[in-house]
Amino acid sequence: MIFLSRYQRLRCLDRPERTAGQVPIRDLLLLAFSWALVMAVGLMPLADAAFGSKPSIVTPTAVSFAIAIGSTIVLRRRYSWVGLILHIYGQIAIWLSIFAMSSTLALLIAGRT
Repeated sequence: MIFLSRYQRLRCLDRPERTAGQVPIRDLLLLAFSWALVMAVGLMPLADAAFGSKPSIVTPTAVSFAIAIGSTIVLRRRYSWVGLILHIYGQIAIWLSIFAMSSTLALLIAGRT
């Protein structure tokens, strides 16, 4: 039997009970919003092509890195550092793949007109 001090017992009572699989809705919404935003930024070359300008890599890169790092800073208290690094890596990988596909499509569209 484990004996807890009075402080430890009160501290345990103040904290709401959470199971391992239960994640607060605020964190889920933040994750979903940051992933959707990174995916939308990956489609920026298509928007640039639709407006008639040349696709740029500087702005989408800066925005996607800022979103990945910003959402990680907000989520740092809820997840381990490995999860946070994987979050950043995953967002940048998704952005890069969508950006490459949309850049290719934008260049194909620009070449046909």
